[in-house]
Amino acid sequence: MEGGGSAFGVLDWVVIFVYLGGMLAIGWWSGRRVKGTAGFQTAEGRMNSVLVGLSLLGAYLSALTMMALPGKAFGKEDWLWAIQLPFLIVTAVVITRFVLPWYRAAGVVSVYAFLEQRIHVSARMLASVCFLALSTGRAGLTLYLPALAFSEITKTDITYSIVVMGLVTIAYTVYGGIEAVIWTDAIQVVIFTLGALLSIVYIMWDIHLVNADFLGLASQFHKFRMWEPSANLTQLTTWWLILQTLFETIRIYGTQQDMTQRYVSTASTREANKSVWISILGYIPLGFMFYFIGAALFIYYQAVGPGSVEGLKNDAIYPHFIATRLPFGIRGIVLAAIFAAAMSTISAIMNSSSTVCVEDFYKRFWVKDRSDRHYLAVSRGLTLLWGAAAMGMAVVFWKLGKDAQDMWSMVMSFTTTGVLALMALAFLPIRIRPAAAVFGWAGSAVAIWLMTKHTHIHFLLYPVIGNLTGFTLAVLANGFAAGIKALYRLLPEESFPLEATSAEAAETTPDLAGKEGTEP
Repeated sequence: MEGGGSAFGVLDWVVIFVYLGGMLAIGWWSGRRVKGTAGFQTAEGRMNSVLVGLSLLGAYLSALTMMALPGKAFGKEDWLWAIQLPFLIVTAVVITRFVLPWYRAAGVVSVYAFLEQRIHVSARMLASVCFLALSTGRAGLTLYLPALAFSEITKTDITYSIVVMGLVTIAYTVYGGIEAVIWTDAIQVVIFTLGALLSIVYIMWDIHLVNADFLGLASQFHKFRMWEPSANLTQLTTWWLILQTLFETIRIYGTQQDMTQRYVSTASTREANKSVWISILGYIPLGFMFYFIGAALFIYYQAVGPGSVEGLKNDAIYPHFIATRLPFGIRGIVLAAIFAAAMSTISAIMNSSSTVCVEDFYKRFWVKDRSDRHYLAVSRGLTLLWGAAAMGMAVVFWKLGKDAQDMWSMVMSFTTTGVLALMALAFLPIRIRPAAAVFGWAGSAVAIWLMTKHTHIHFLLYPVIGNLTGFTLAVLANGFAAGIKALYRLLPEESFPLEATSAEAAETTPDLAGKEGTEP
């Protein structure tokens, strides 16, 4: 298993173009089955739970993850972040038991419509805008970083990588809708799993070739360390990692349209729940694989001499190994895996952002009584625009470099925190007043600003403190508005059980799948 050197061979290019051509073919095949907006947005509830589960996994595990997790394990943090993986089981229980069934019973395509049903249209608009703002930067960054890695490996202009990845993703997503997204995501998950496995095989073989004591070096440098029991608010600790993953993964699986839209693409709640479990149980071993890659790369470069990667950032070590050690063909497969991880996330963002624009804004406020064909054309047009926006943002990140990424980290903090608090308020057995909900969200944003500007609290605690602050302030404001008595005993007319939302939806919303089995 000799390394392939730094050149990008013909066989590597063949692998890349076969992969891209396959994605386009799936988009064309799926597009023939799209007859209206229901087919474009939800595949009319006909998707298999296994495919949807793999699609959820693909949307969750991006190219950033493929490079970031090995980078974390390569560095001084070792396997500390890996402690998060088992706690995803808690997220799966919360989503499948308490969240997903009520979304399906409410009959919503956009998850933010649930906020209007339970709170007010202002809450729906606020969460929708936050999601669209998050999606714009997230899609651009997800496209930029793997394009950067690819351009460095192949010695090609980064704009070529951005344009090719962007145009192929736009083509199959615009034409094929959510069904193309789900099918391509599922295949892409298989590709980047294969890429990870091949990487491990070649890393371990290279470690064998240099006669490195794998277990001895791993023990000497504590590379599989997973426990840091400190309770210092300013440091990376096991406790903050666990709290952060619970809050963030419940937010992702429970409030992000690119995830929740897939829940209504299956025939029933039972099938949708299976999809969530497939996604979670699939991600846990994949996450450990990428952490293992990082630890193994550390041991390999310790054996051959750390100077060979001196000056490289930790998250650039894995792409460097791909470029310098993997043989022709295998290198193409692993790079196709990085492409796959990026494109699965971007296509999900494009389709879901288009759906939010149509459902939460266009049909809700502006054009309410047009034909389904009209709304399908608008959906496809908006998908194209979101793809173009992703490419534009990728170029912005490239031009501005680290400054843009730092700025985006701050923007992301404000566009994600508080949304989980809003959704938690919607699940209360009382109707929260709109002003109280908005006040709570604003309070969470202020909390984030104070923590970033005036404290040294570790960023892992931002979503925890921000959402708890927003939820608490909203409940207190609602209680104050209702009167002191409402703080201790709910008045009969204030009761608003979730069952009421489902009953109202059943009268006004047709079954998205056209089948039975959507009740919680």
